[in-house]
Amino acid sequence: MPKSHNSQSIGPRVTRKIVGSLQFVHERLRLRAKEEGRTRDQLTAAATNLPTIPFPSLAFKPQDPDPSVDTKFHVFTTSVFAVLGHYARKRPPNNLSPAQRCGLREIRDLCAAGKIKISTSDKGGEFVIMSRELDMAITRYHLEDDRTYVPSSAAEFREHYRWLNRVWVETARSAGIPKNTITRLKNDLPVCPVLYTLIKTHKPPTSGLVSSDPKDYKVRPIISGIGGPTDRISWLLNIILAQLLKHVPAHLSNTNMFLEHLRNARLVRECVIESFDVTSLYTNVPNDAALQAIFELLTEYQGSLRLYGFNIRQLMTLLAECLSCSIFRWAGQYYKQIRGLAMGQRLAPTLAIVFMSKVEKPLLQRKPLLYCRYIDDCCIVCPTQTEMDTCFNLLNQQFPHIQFTREKPRDNWLAFLNVQVYLAHGEYKTRWYRKPSSKNILIHYLSAHPIKTKRSVIGNMYRTAAKLTSSTEERIWSVNMAHEIAKSNGYPIRECSPRLAHRRSRLTDGSEKIPFCLPFISDEVSNAVRRSLRQAGLQDDVRVVDIPPPNLKRHLVRNRAYDRICTTPGCVICPHGKDGDCMISGTIYLITCQACGDEYIGETGRPLCVRIKEHLDGLSKSKTATPLGTHRRLCHENSEIQIGVTILSREPEIIARRTLEAFWITAKSPKMNRKDECIAITKELALYQNLCGF
Repeated sequence: MPKSHNSQSIGPRVTRKIVGSLQFVHERLRLRAKEEGRTRDQLTAAATNLPTIPFPSLAFKPQDPDPSVDTKFHVFTTSVFAVLGHYARKRPPNNLSPAQRCGLREIRDLCAAGKIKISTSDKGGEFVIMSRELDMAITRYHLEDDRTYVPSSAAEFREHYRWLNRVWVETARSAGIPKNTITRLKNDLPVCPVLYTLIKTHKPPTSGLVSSDPKDYKVRPIISGIGGPTDRISWLLNIILAQLLKHVPAHLSNTNMFLEHLRNARLVRECVIESFDVTSLYTNVPNDAALQAIFELLTEYQGSLRLYGFNIRQLMTLLAECLSCSIFRWAGQYYKQIRGLAMGQRLAPTLAIVFMSKVEKPLLQRKPLLYCRYIDDCCIVCPTQTEMDTCFNLLNQQFPHIQFTREKPRDNWLAFLNVQVYLAHGEYKTRWYRKPSSKNILIHYLSAHPIKTKRSVIGNMYRTAAKLTSSTEERIWSVNMAHEIAKSNGYPIRECSPRLAHRRSRLTDGSEKIPFCLPFISDEVSNAVRRSLRQAGLQDDVRVVDIPPPNLKRHLVRNRAYDRICTTPGCVICPHGKDGDCMISGTIYLITCQACGDEYIGETGRPLCVRIKEHLDGLSKSKTATPLGTHRRLCHENSEIQIGVTILSREPEIIARRTLEAFWITAKSPKMNRKDECIAITKELALYQNLCGF
């Protein structure tokens, strides 16, 4: 199952993660102690009105020692070290059978050999396995739609993102955004977004899923913009624009809102209910109309919105530039989307929801008994069938490319979102609903997750099943369905109980506590670490966050399988690793002199090729201020030398990365490194050196 996680033991990789997390906690505890000692006026002056930025920082300033914090931290780290030493000898039971492990290796080998491509389906969430040739043929056929996609180039991509960065810097400066925030949200060398497709297994070819004709398959195109040109700027824009959604009359944010609207509807005896669905909403949204809808709502409600210093004109400028930066790559070829919104773009859902408010405005003026919408799924109740037909035709007349399909009740039951509604003679009842396309995949009982997480998943399912029902009869029906789903995911009978729905979680809010991210080994280990927190007196300041190991989806699905390519001229990184390593951000790297074997260890939060380019510049010019330039002068009498670069470890968080860099340097003693260029390893963390396996 895609959501299943394999168990892991306490080894070097896990210990390194723990060391990085410990250093993060130590720095945050010192910072918090420092802030508690400052006056309220000092804190107010230092605070920013912008939300917390989720992207890794490139700057790191070690905090000054604090005797009280350091004493508690010493107790905590010493205790955690003892826990790791004790449980390292107890290997947790493997949750995969020998046959399953063998099958997993075979599948990974087939993927690595380029024989098969594994993805997940569009709605069901199950794995889809097909030949690589068929997968490429399906995507290639999809890209032949010249109304939506046109060829582009790497040069055009660079031109677009450089222009976007220029506009962002100028606009943000004029809005008074802090300089460090401007820099942090500007991506100087973004990753090119890539296209991948999800097969709609709920709409299979007439000849079945064995068809080899790419035209037979329906797909959902996803353009992954993670790390792309618009990713960071869109994050801020989306925070601002999401405030508009509460002003879209028909918008639903969840099923509870729908049930509330249904309860408040004034139903009549002859009323009828249907659901409407927009065909391919995202790719058919006219960008100009979406921008106009955003502008109108911003203008109308700007007094109640938090714009973080921007005015409406500036927001519209940034929004238009983000939408125009629509170049992506597939199989090494560049394309540009010229129509609609790209699914996978941060702004797409918000823009689609606001745009739909323009489409449905004429319908709302007719005042149906009920009309509400979740993105592109609409539920409508009208007093007569004639009025229902009129509303349906009216919606289809608003925009040429926005067309609706309709679904009528079967035996008076209509499915909408995850609820079924029975409507007859002006009375209604509801029950929980699961689409036939859903494979009901939950976290498997044998998955390497904390038991409280598994119970929470099952409890939430039972709660949902009970909450969405309107009568005892329907509640029994819904709970029985939840019972079968739990059993199909491996949960024993004792765990498949509706009583789990009534268990209350602890009321204490740990959101203000510093997270200590602990790779999940077992509940026994996690509980022992929590006891260590209490022993150190840090339970009110720090919370343990269990991080499960990568699941099967992470192991098997590669959305960038066709686009992990090296684009760096004369690359000295990828030949010593994998294609595309040069564009990885957040790494600890090793530079090796090919002439004498001397080494240098460093770290960077930027794409690795950017940092290595700086090293190569110092080498070529024999700059004595650089480690490679000094090495060339002193060891090779200024003769030309070649280098090779390998990635030692990946770590997005700068505090953890700098700590692990110091560990690597201490362990390997590279001759090109200077002694003062890495942070000092504290005596508390020095205990972990041998466990890290450097």
